[in-house]
Amino acid sequence: MQTPNYLPHVSFVVNRVLHHQESRQNRLATAIFNIIISMSRAHKPTKEKPMHPIAFVIGSLTIRWYGIMIAVSIAISITVIYIESRHQGLNTDDVLDMAIVAVIGGILGARIGWIMTSPTVLWYLVHPLRILAIWEGGLSYFGGILGGVVAANWLIRRRRMRFWQMADIVAPLLALSFGIGKIGCWLNGCCNGTATTSWLGVIFTNPLSQSDLLNQRIWPAQLFNSASGFLVFAVLFWVVRKRKRYDGQVFIWYLYLYGATSFVVEFFRYIPVHVLRLTPNQWTDITIIVLGIIVSPILRRRPPVCPVSPQRSETLPETTQDSEESDG
Repeated sequence: MQTPNYLPHVSFVVNRVLHHQESRQNRLATAIFNIIISMSRAHKPTKEKPMHPIAFVIGSLTIRWYGIMIAVSIAISITVIYIESRHQGLNTDDVLDMAIVAVIGGILGARIGWIMTSPTVLWYLVHPLRILAIWEGGLSYFGGILGGVVAANWLIRRRRMRFWQMADIVAPLLALSFGIGKIGCWLNGCCNGTATTSWLGVIFTNPLSQSDLLNQRIWPAQLFNSASGFLVFAVLFWVVRKRKRYDGQVFIWYLYLYGATSFVVEFFRYIPVHVLRLTPNQWTDITIIVLGIIVSPILRRRPPVCPVSPQRSETLPETTQDSEESDG
């Protein structure tokens, strides 16, 4: 019996299909194996920084962890301000407006302050649109406070609110935002520490990281700053705030505590510029502590102001009018 002529062609096609199917399975198995290996390596304890500064990318928009942490700190701060203002019987609309204005002014002040003190200020003047890219990092904490205070004070005067009362509400949240923001710095790689041989040292290896000292063991200064921010928040919110005797006391203690903790952490940060063996930030810390010492006795001498509830403030005009009619 003679073999049909088409059988060799059929066997050739079948072999090609089987070979293609086998190679496809091999590729799939290899891909799965690589994923398992990479997952095991990702969870392996290491002193190298496993994070990536970029959270995700949507088209041409790059979202960094730094920007996410800033957004989280703003959302939490505004929420707590709203709750605290209701607890104190304040006009929540005025307080929320003040918070929003302070956030806008703080972001502008933080960005402008960082650019004005940055060695790349001329590059930003040539590329002005990059000034708006705050999610890439580059914010000055003191510039943010200054911008926020100026913007908030403008609205406080227009709404006839009490400045130091608002400052006491915001002060603990400044420390909380600082702690959350420094986690963003940790993920971004900026504000890194100096070189060290300590077992606490970490190694930043990602080329996209903004660390100034890649591939060498350094102090995790960002985490030191973050821990100090959370500590200052806890002391202000649960200790100082409950023992407040005059408006501005919580804010003054914020200056003391932040200035002291920041001064210590600065010894672990990588900052090449020093003035009389101290960094510019340390001189700023000393300045705000001295400022608090000067302002504190002035605020103590001011007469205590009893808070007025909205219901009481609405009945004051009617009471005054009734008393005038009875006198007449």
